[in-house]
Amino acid sequence: MSAVKAEDLVVREAVPDDDATALPMLRESLGKVDDPHYESFLRWKHKDNAFGVSPAWVALHDGVVVGYRTFLRWEFLTPEGKTLRAVRAVDTATDPAYRGLGIFRTLTLQGVADLTRAGDGIVFNTPNDQSRPGYLKMGWSLARRLPVGVMPRGPRALVAMATSKVPASLWSEQTEVGLDAATAFADPDLTKGLLTHAPQSGVRTRRTPEYLLWRTAFGPLRYRVLLAKPDDPTAGGMVFRLRRRGDALEAAILEQFVSDAIVGSRLVRSVLHETGADYAIGLRSGRSAGLLPLPKQGPLLTTRPLAASPPSPKDWALTLGDIELF
Repeated sequence: MSAVKAEDLVVREAVPDDDATALPMLRESLGKVDDPHYESFLRWKHKDNAFGVSPAWVALHDGVVVGYRTFLRWEFLTPEGKTLRAVRAVDTATDPAYRGLGIFRTLTLQGVADLTRAGDGIVFNTPNDQSRPGYLKMGWSLARRLPVGVMPRGPRALVAMATSKVPASLWSEQTEVGLDAATAFADPDLTKGLLTHAPQSGVRTRRTPEYLLWRTAFGPLRYRVLLAKPDDPTAGGMVFRLRRRGDALEAAILEQFVSDAIVGSRLVRSVLHETGADYAIGLRSGRSAGLLPLPKQGPLLTTRPLAASPPSPKDWALTLGDIELF
């Protein structure tokens, strides 16, 4: 193995037959060996996506996948209402035995080149402190720190929030509060009613009924919809899920489809009261009624031009549902 060199590898766009060796490598490299949901999770993200199938690239040695890189398709609306095609840099892995050969960089730059030629506009992501320097060296730029907002359920919740500074669990906790989101968004009237309150300014996700149905469809994430008025979706609603973060129970506010701050604040408080969550968390750059600023705590959004220039940093109006780490 020590004699393998970068030039011994074959780098190309992935094809379905690559799954036979790519999936075991991904499971092993990313610590997903015992996750029973992993394959179906990847299928939901990358095959069922309302914005299109995710393109991916592989590095092979003797016909076996030893490196993998994929980009999740996404679409934004600009402040002028035009569609901006984008991809999000997500799943990537290298077989531990092949690290040090520059596979991550090679696959990423190959993907960037191919996507640019295909006419995709930009790539975006929120890399962690370990991976961010590598992206910056490949032409990514820091766009802005996304502003986080929180609402604690009470004084005791502040302690739970302060002492649970660990990554949140991936899979959600069970709750019967609100409606199952996948069932709710299968109802055209409910979806149409909530979309009357979709964000109308800034650079925001192109929210369609198909997008909302896909985005909330994966069962283990247990997304819920809480309506302001059960019989009138035009009154607004909120998409959320419950997840563990250390000893705290966190209500992640994915979307707020509300007409004003009063409705939004009431819905956040209802989520906390009815679920018993210690606090609610979301982003304050989109609809953020009821969430108090948490200075200098948000993820760093990075972008890279492909066939278009990234938006101005001040124009981004994202929600937690747009950048949730999944």
